[in-house]
Amino acid sequence: MGALVSMLWACETTRNPGGIQRDVVPPTIKLKASADTQDIAGGLNFSVTATDNLGLKDIRLTYTGGYINTTDTVFTSAVTNLTVGEKVNPGSGAGGLITIVGRATDGAGNFAEDTIRVFLVNVDALRVYLVQPAAGAVASQGKYIPVSVAAHQKSGVKRIGWLVGGVAGQTAKTADSLVQGSPPFPDTLNFVDSVLVTGSTGFFTIAGFAVDSGNRVGQTSPITVTILSVANDNTPPQIEQFLTLRSEANDTITVHATDPSGITVIGFAVTSTAGAPIRRDSVLLSGSSTDALKRFALGLNTLAPLPQQVVIQAFACDGAVAHNCGVTGGTFTIPSPTGPSRADTVTIVAGTTKTLPFGGRIVDAIYSANQRELYLTNPSLSRVEIFQAANSTFVTAGIPTAGPQPWGIALWPRDTLGAYGDSIVVANSGGTQLSIIDVTPGARVLRWRQDLPDMLIQTYRVICAPGCKTVITEYNVSDRPQYLATVCRPAGGTACAADSIFALYSTTPEPSNPAPFTGRATLRMEKLINPGNPPDTSRLFGHLFWEISGAVPSATSDTLRVVERRGPPYNVSKVTLTACAGVNVELASFALGDTTFARNSGNFTHGFFGEGGQVTAQFARVMSYTTKAQLLHGASTLRGCSTSGALGIIRDSGQVDVDFGMSPSVAVFDFISNTSTKVRSIATNFNGSTNAARADSVYYLDEGLRLKVTSPDSGIATGMDMNYNHNFAPSGPCPPSSPACGGSGSPNDRLLFVARFDANIDVFDTYFGYQVGTISIRDPIIGPLRVAKDASGNQLLFGITGRGLVMLSLPAFTNPLPAPPVR
Repeated sequence: MGALVSMLWACETTRNPGGIQRDVVPPTIKLKASADTQDIAGGLNFSVTATDNLGLKDIRLTYTGGYINTTDTVFTSAVTNLTVGEKVNPGSGAGGLITIVGRATDGAGNFAEDTIRVFLVNVDALRVYLVQPAAGAVASQGKYIPVSVAAHQKSGVKRIGWLVGGVAGQTAKTADSLVQGSPPFPDTLNFVDSVLVTGSTGFFTIAGFAVDSGNRVGQTSPITVTILSVANDNTPPQIEQFLTLRSEANDTITVHATDPSGITVIGFAVTSTAGAPIRRDSVLLSGSSTDALKRFALGLNTLAPLPQQVVIQAFACDGAVAHNCGVTGGTFTIPSPTGPSRADTVTIVAGTTKTLPFGGRIVDAIYSANQRELYLTNPSLSRVEIFQAANSTFVTAGIPTAGPQPWGIALWPRDTLGAYGDSIVVANSGGTQLSIIDVTPGARVLRWRQDLPDMLIQTYRVICAPGCKTVITEYNVSDRPQYLATVCRPAGGTACAADSIFALYSTTPEPSNPAPFTGRATLRMEKLINPGNPPDTSRLFGHLFWEISGAVPSATSDTLRVVERRGPPYNVSKVTLTACAGVNVELASFALGDTTFARNSGNFTHGFFGEGGQVTAQFARVMSYTTKAQLLHGASTLRGCSTSGALGIIRDSGQVDVDFGMSPSVAVFDFISNTSTKVRSIATNFNGSTNAARADSVYYLDEGLRLKVTSPDSGIATGMDMNYNHNFAPSGPCPPSSPACGGSGSPNDRLLFVARFDANIDVFDTYFGYQVGTISIRDPIIGPLRVAKDASGNQLLFGITGRGLVMLSLPAFTNPLPAPPVR
């Protein structure tokens, strides 16, 4: 909101006692902007100062361009000071260059005007781009200048075009536009045209414009086109090139060439740093246009090894009789070979980057070799993105039925050998359920949503003074899932039992949670099974992992009690951990950080968890889980007892559900004493024997959370993952006692891939913590990194960067160890 402050005054300076003399003196008006460029969040701010020798009648303010409005202030009495408020709704689409005309009128009809222009910044405003011609364009009589205009406005663009300015009579047309019909108008509109040059000398300007659905007008800055004579043209075209000096093999190079005789050939050439030719590409043009702008794919897909430096230079030829040709100039206004030339030394790196279909933010991802697809959760848009590795494209439709704010994601286990089905499990952080989705291309439908229970955390005390009473303090914390992993238990053999497939998940850190759980998480488990309709509640099972936080009785510890509640239509409530179990906890250590990561092993027998985000403890924690340990739950664990000692007056009863597969508190806290800072990402290998936690260093832990080795890290970047075939432990015998250190497979599989902040990926041996290689990519990975094995056996690496998803086929690495490196 802006305020227009007007100071108005009138004075009578003369008297005419002999008669009435008409006022012919106009008023004065002055507009003054507080800044030439303003953000819409702060409103449109400027001041109006107006005066008149007798008295003002009216001040009119007219807004055109990126904001359409008129305000009219009429004075019916003497006014000496005025404040006018002008509201600009940030969501209105207003923005861009706004012209404000102020007109002051006095009582005799005399008026004066003043004009200012303000650029109002608004990301939702109409945006207009003049793609062609580019700066420095030249033309000649009888040739055409290409014109390309693009516009975007989320509420719709109904007209787009261009205008010719400068010296009159230089072009056959002075304007043209493309008009859309009736609403709804497209949010993006492009107009490609050309204009015939009729002048023989001088210059003219071209500007693009657009009109949105609210009749707001946006206009680009004009580009000056210089008209040159083509008589005896012996000068090569002016050429410039645009590309990034760190490029992927199929990135784009943009070549711009201009010449008064027209452009007939435009392209680029790639050589090695030693001058050996690698690739050359060009297109033939008619020569009728004096300004050409073309984009080419570098097409260096066969270049190996990577990274590798190459030299790239653009070229073009004109349509003159002499057929002048040149290369990129050191200065665009000086053609080469007339002036010095320019060539760019470019580093070609691994990977291909694809932008997300509709933007958003990716927080987790999982790959299915069955479908050759990567599934990525996009909570910003409440959808799961689908990337097809076979053709390196996103499925535009995605999965919009993935539930509210999908966060964690995992595959559906089939057996403990690593086989999985054609379904994914998605944690809906915007609700209290898990979505089970069939990702078969012909289906891609929601199979069911698994409702999660309300886990009530209670502390239990009995006070006897003089009579005995029970004091139960309840902590009803968030049940919304965040990250998740999937595991299963076989009934016999290796196939997963149908009723023993589980999701291990962390919860979202809600600020509404009671202390000490405010903004902190818990760790839980839910059996994945469709309860039917009406639901069969006997098939459901949930568990709060209290096992991670046991403590010896003390003045600050509490006796823990847990109640599992499932509301309608289930209508079930039961005590899953009775006070009779005598479990003591320190509640402050029971609550986890606000980002607790979860991953499962490739064979679905193990889980690994890392406490990230805002951690109140001095040290972050990790937890591990195995399905090979006993899980006790249900009616067989029912217990009742007196909780008031020998008096026996007060009793408690309920189940004592215990999962011996979760790492005990002693192991969790032992890891704390060995490391520090918050966990930024985690990884686990195929069989769960090696776990990696990334904090100030990369820490390698065995199945029992014992720290074995570390690797250096910057403490900044996040993503990491292990070789898909990694089946080793971080300790154990080495050759000749064992085929390889920590296992029996190839040491070339004993690798961890760790993203760096400088667009490189380090490759470490997880037994020694030693770096054995580096992969260079174009952009730093800022989100999840995943390594997967395709159906053909190739290993693929995926990572989220600031520009989208990067995918690369992992090269073969030769691990020089097992012998420890000489230090």
